[in-house]
Amino acid sequence: MLRKAGLGIVILVCISLGLGAWYLNVKKASRSGTLTLPGLTAPVDIRFDAYAVPHITAETQTDAYHALGYVHAQERLFQMELLRRLAKGELSEILGPKLKSTDIFFRTLRLKQFAKEYAAKADKTTPALKASQAYLNGVNHFIRTGPAPVEFDLLRIPKTKFKLSDVISVAGYMAYSFASGFKTDPVLSFIRDALGPAYLKDMDYRLKDAPPIKPLSAGTHDSLAQVAALVADIQTISPVGCFEGSNAWALRGSRTASGKAMLSGDPHISHSNPSVWYEAHLVTPDLNFYGHFLAGVPTALLGYNQHMAWSLTMFQNDDVDLFVETPNPDNPDQVWAHGRWQDLIIEKQTIRVKGEDDIILTVRRSRHGPIINDATDLVDHEKKPVAVSWVFHDFDNDMINGLYELSRIQTVFQAPAALEKVYAPGLNFVMADAAGNIGWWAAARLPLRPDHVDPNFIQDGSDPANDYTGVLPFKDNPQFINPASGTIVSANQQPQDFGTGTVPGYYNIENRARRIEALLESKPGQWTPEEMTAIQLDTASDFYKNIKDRAVSLLASLPAVDRDPVSKAAMAQLRAWNGHHRLDTLGPAVFYTLHYFLIKALFKDELGEDRFKAFLRTRLPDRAVPKLLGLEHSLWWDDTNTPQKESQGAILSRAWRNTIKRLKTVAGKDPDTWTWGNLHTVEYVHALGRKKPLDRIFNIGPFKVEGSRDVPNYQGFRLGPPPFKVYINPSTRRIFDFANPAHSLGIIPTGQSGYFLDSHYDDQAQKYLSGKYRVQLTDKSQIQADTASVLRLVPDAASTQ
Repeated sequence: MLRKAGLGIVILVCISLGLGAWYLNVKKASRSGTLTLPGLTAPVDIRFDAYAVPHITAETQTDAYHALGYVHAQERLFQMELLRRLAKGELSEILGPKLKSTDIFFRTLRLKQFAKEYAAKADKTTPALKASQAYLNGVNHFIRTGPAPVEFDLLRIPKTKFKLSDVISVAGYMAYSFASGFKTDPVLSFIRDALGPAYLKDMDYRLKDAPPIKPLSAGTHDSLAQVAALVADIQTISPVGCFEGSNAWALRGSRTASGKAMLSGDPHISHSNPSVWYEAHLVTPDLNFYGHFLAGVPTALLGYNQHMAWSLTMFQNDDVDLFVETPNPDNPDQVWAHGRWQDLIIEKQTIRVKGEDDIILTVRRSRHGPIINDATDLVDHEKKPVAVSWVFHDFDNDMINGLYELSRIQTVFQAPAALEKVYAPGLNFVMADAAGNIGWWAAARLPLRPDHVDPNFIQDGSDPANDYTGVLPFKDNPQFINPASGTIVSANQQPQDFGTGTVPGYYNIENRARRIEALLESKPGQWTPEEMTAIQLDTASDFYKNIKDRAVSLLASLPAVDRDPVSKAAMAQLRAWNGHHRLDTLGPAVFYTLHYFLIKALFKDELGEDRFKAFLRTRLPDRAVPKLLGLEHSLWWDDTNTPQKESQGAILSRAWRNTIKRLKTVAGKDPDTWTWGNLHTVEYVHALGRKKPLDRIFNIGPFKVEGSRDVPNYQGFRLGPPPFKVYINPSTRRIFDFANPAHSLGIIPTGQSGYFLDSHYDDQAQKYLSGKYRVQLTDKSQIQADTASVLRLVPDAASTQ
């Protein structure tokens, strides 16, 4: 009897294992065989290369996009679902109450509502919108007929079709993630109102000569601090990466070994798992296009055809303005505008929350835009409504059509007609063509503001004198073609004045741009693609080395440095550090730990918890710290939590002591082990891998990684104490040489597949980490030679023949 029972258990275990294996296997993408795809006009052949990049050959462009939607969905449906839910404020429905504040923020920002309104008005007859609908048809066919991703089963997500409004919502999220004004403007306005202009001056920021500005109330500042902190938190908890930086440069033939134009690009995006980009190659009788696509977006943001290639970086212009409105004391849903009380536009939104009751959200809008501080739960009678005016909310913003048209042009001279359709997010497009031309355009709709308005501060919304006076014509946007230097470099730096004034924005320090320019100027010409890779992988930072040199000169005479042998050894490492960030480099771990504790000692006491959190996520520290190290008696050199006035030396000593204490705790008491690779790591975290033990199943890494903040090999971490966990890096590295367009180089951090058991889930990770590239195939014979499998998609009629 016991034998029979034991045999039964063995049989049940075998059956369970067999069912489990079948279940997991059926979730894999279909990359071979024949499948029916209703709506096709003719069969479509898809060859998958050794890295699972689909090379789609179709009779029409509509069929090509239809097939693209299908294969994209079978690889990345869960990523598509997360991205559209994030943008539309629907994450807490599947991930629970911890995402409520994120959903409330994006509903308040009206991404979901705007996308529905935009889609309803869009001209569906344009080639771009027809291609978009074909793509969505492909996605939706997989949703109807394909297996649900494992994540759908675990989270019990219903499969629902994708619409054009979802595409627009995702574009809105991309635009939001570029908009630094949500964090920066509340911080600067607080410093102006609560601390005073002298504090701004010491941060290397001067107020405009303008009429006096009525300070905001404490309640309004506090509500905006919550918004700014929430925006900073979203970048931390978001399951999908934010767009924050990028490098791109182009060389004319006079600067290259081949005599042909060359393009390099690596957009910096908060990393996600699966990777940000899905690569695909579309071939029709009139198109040969290789593109990088976002999840659920049918038009490529990066790409090349046989005639033209482009890359992009963040323009980082200021396209967000905040206006404090004056409410009616007798009716809080009215504000003063143009000499009378005007009703706010009010709409109700329902947010479903997993495991909790629905949230009924009231979203209010003034003539300037949504009341952004309604997204906070702060109740304060002094809180005034603050509206956000955002260029993305302009219905003429036509990015989908613009990107579609861009992928089909043949020379850089044709680019403006496409790029003038891109209003938000602001993007630098750097491109090269087969004829040897290179060009750069800052694509954005640039508001014209009155001379007295500084858009980095919150304006009085009741005074129409503060409103926009118009927009800059696209022809006057920063741009040029074929500069005399033969070189274009874009690394999020402030563009020069082209005759209409410098464009307001939240630009990065020029460290990366200057480093790239210096490397390119190190020899006059004869650059090769292989040498371009060395620039992309460069780890030097003169900017942070210069800050280090100033700090060392101030610390050297302080008793805190000579406390013990560990402290002395750390100072020796810091003094000897040359600004590079390789795995075995000593010094940067000490520097960045000191850098954080110094920033904390300088600013947190005055700013408070929420504003300091937002401050760390802005570019203000990079601007302020170098200036303050040269100002011994600045107002910032004080701890307002103590009765005495601290000196510069006292604050530096405290920061140094905290540095050594922290490094001893996380890295041990032997400074010889404080190498950069031991403390600077990257892990590609899946949305479900945020919880143990699922991290072991879904996450990729952690890995030691070279690079750092604001170096060409941008492996960025948030300002904070060690260990330094990379959250943003080159989402792809691409190098395109028109002397050999069929052998362009590229790499992504993980892999094409979104399924954790697929071999293409992480098959590019080690190449990426070691600075290697693969060929992005576009030549027919090479694709055939490198084909790993072939999938044939047929229309209904063909499947029955």
